[in-house]
Amino acid sequence: MKEGCYNFSEKQKLHFVLEKKNACWKEVIHLARLHSFSKGQVIDQADDGVYLIKEGYISYSCYLHSGDRRILYFVGPDSLFNEAGCMIKHRGRVSFEFLTDTQAYAFPSDMFTDVNFVRSYPELSINLSQYIIFKRTYISHFTANLFNLKPIARVSEILFQLYESKSEFKISQLDIGNFLGLHQMTVSRALAQLRDENIIGKITKNNFEVFAPERLVEYAQW
Repeated sequence: MKEGCYNFSEKQKLHFVLEKKNACWKEVIHLARLHSFSKGQVIDQADDGVYLIKEGYISYSCYLHSGDRRILYFVGPDSLFNEAGCMIKHRGRVSFEFLTDTQAYAFPSDMFTDVNFVRSYPELSINLSQYIIFKRTYISHFTANLFNLKPIARVSEILFQLYESKSEFKISQLDIGNFLGLHQMTVSRALAQLRDENIIGKITKNNFEVFAPERLVEYAQW
C-alpha cells in the first residue's frame, strides 16, 4: 500500500480547485482508456465511467430549479471526476465543462464494484473514499460561506487559495462572479477595494498579482 494515498487529513486543505488528489490512481491507468476533450465542451454526469485528468481543467456545475447554472468547484490534473454518476448511477442536474483542451483517462464503471479489484488495490478504494468525503466537506464549507461571509470576504478567500496553492489554474473577474454567484459589479467593487489598499494588483487570466496575502486572510476571516 502507498502512504501517499492517505494524506488527505494531514496535508490537504479545502480548496475550490481539486488537483493531485488521486495521483495514486495512475498505478492502474493500464485499465483505462485515454480520451480527449475540447475547450468549451460540456458533458453531463453519467454512469459511463470515472475519469482521471491527465492534463487540463474542468468545472463541476449543478443546475438550479430556476435553470441557472452554479459552478461548485474545479478539477485539474491527477484528480478524478464523475465518480458519483458512475457509482450511484445518478445523472441529476450536473454537468462538466472543459475549460481547456483536456485529456483524461476513463476507468470502466464496473471496475468500481468489482470485489477482486478492491481486494487487489485497497489503497485506491481508501483514496476514493477520502476524496468523496473531502468534497462533501468542501461543499459544506462553500454553502456556509454563501450565507455567512460578505462579498469581499468570499472574493479574498478565493484569491488567497489560488495564491497559496501556486496552481496553474487562472481565474478572471468574470469567473469569480460566476463561481461565487455574485454580480459583476459586486466583484468589481471588492477587487477595487483590495487594489486601493495595495493588497492585490491585476487579476486576469494572464496576470495574477497578490502583494499582501496576509491581508487577504484577514478579509477572508480565517
